[in-house]
Amino acid sequence: MLFALGFLILAWAAVSLGGHNLTVMPDPRATNALSVQGIYRFVRHPMYTAVLLCGAALAFGAPSAIRWSTLMVCLVVLILKVKHEEALLTQRHPDYPQRMLGVKRLLPFVW
Repeated sequence: MLFALGFLILAWAAVSLGGHNLTVMPDPRATNALSVQGIYRFVRHPMYTAVLLCGAALAFGAPSAIRWSTLMVCLVVLILKVKHEEALLTQRHPDYPQRMLGVKRLLPFVW
């Protein structure tokens, strides 16, 4: 169920973001527009949330030290990527800090 939730969040994020914004790199495309629709109303980086949910599903499904360690490393990398990406988005969109005020980064109502 956790993996399915992660996959559904990933799909919802891709649809909400639109093809013109979709990239695997943290650097926004030249034609980037801030997405404030769909899941982006609730969380700023839902694709990263989806990756973490799928990773947690794998760690819970077949627990091992390597899976939990990998998930923790992934979490640290994604947090660093969030901070880097938000700095780039602020450079591209001066109104981004204002938009960030009401929307959590990875987990709605938490962070």
